[in-house]
Parts: sequence; C-alpha cells; structure tokens
Amino acid sequence: MKKSIALLIVFMVVLTCFSACKRQNVIKGGVMATDFKGNGVVAVVTKEDGGIIRDEAGNVVILATDENGNSYKENGEYVTKVVAVDNAIIFGKHVEMADFSMDIPNGWSDSKTYGYMLNIQKDNTNTKISIFSDRNAKLTDVQANHSKMVEMAATGAITKTTQKVAGQEASVVYTYSTLGGNSVFVGYIDFSYQGAVFTIQVSSDKDITKDWNDIIKIADTIKFVH
Repeated sequence: MKKSIALLIVFMVVLTCFSACKRQNVIKGGVMATDFKGNGVVAVVTKEDGGIIRDEAGNVVILATDENGNSYKENGEYVTKVVAVDNAIIFGKHVEMADFSMDIPNGWSDSKTYGYMLNIQKDNTNTKISIFSDRNAKLTDVQANHSKMVEMAATGAITKTTQKVAGQEASVVYTYSTLGGNSVFVGYIDFSYQGAVFTIQVSSDKDITKDWNDIIKIADTIKFVH
C-alpha cells in the first residue's frame, strides 16, 4: 500500500510540472482518467493489468489538494486521501466501476458510460451491452423482473438457461422479436458476487442469437474489485 501511494505521489508531482502543457493520454507512467464526455476526472497510476490503484475497500488513493487545486505537504510528506468510485472512470479502452472493471473489447466502443452503468456498443451496429451492479437488490427479484420484461417483449421463442459468466452461475433470458415491423433483440444476464447483484443487459435491432457466445466472452472479462 505504501508503495502504491509513493508511486501516486511521484506521478502527481510530474503531472503538476506538466500542467502548463497540453495534456496527453499517457503521462510518465500514469493516465488521465475521464468521464464519457472526455472531461478530466483524476490523474491515476495504473497497475500492470491496466487497473487503477485501490485500497482494500475499493477506494481510489489520490493526493489531497488545497483550495487552489495544488497538492500539499504536512510534516514533510504529501497528504493523501481515498475517494469512493461513485462514477465511471475511463482511460483509453479501460473502464473502472464501483464493483468491477473491464477493458472495452476490440470492435466495440464506449457508449456514454456514466455513474453506475457501463455502456458499450459494437462498432457500426446497434448492438449494445450495459453492465451494472446493485448492492441493494435481491437476485431473485431482479431475475423475475427481467424474465417478465422479456416475456412482455417476445413475439417469438424465449431462451431461458443458466451459464457460467465471469466465473459465476448466472441466469440468462433473451428473445428476438418483431414488433410493428421493427426487429428487437433483448436479453439479460443476472448473477451475484460478494453481496452485489450484477446485470448484463443486451439489446440489438437484429437477431444476434448466433452471436450469444461472443457476448458471454465479453462478460467473462469482467474483473471484480472486491
């Protein structure tokens, strides 16, 4: 932990030195994280796997700043603090959420990821995946609700099954329908991990049933924070 804080301090000092210059995506071993609009959120130091440095509770360790936005020292040492991950943190193709992180796969792009929900879209298509977690929900309630939603949308066959997703036993339900001349694919993957209920919502304007295993492969890349 002390080593992580030291690395963060070194990086933040370097960042301050370059503050008058045009910001780059990568700065001396660190990256500038953004929200989905590209606004700067916080300078972070990355680990070898691309993730940000967190404490045991999943909080991000950063330098404390004064009213002018400058880091400062007390007793000769830089003051640090931890902040909760309340909003998505994005840098490059990597996204950090409160309970999980993942890399956006090749051929997909961020689609206005915000707050608690990661949203990605397959390039040049209307196929979308949204991933989010809820620590106040009950898995059985979420599964029942999503099953009902698919049933309401269905004009064709409904697939209901269980699959291993991100190492967890998950319930899966999806259907492809034509409604008023429009093609709609809708599906849900629900599972729980360490007290949080995870939902992966899939939608498209075409039948992607044959591509379902590709969706699962993307979901399998989720890395849990806790």
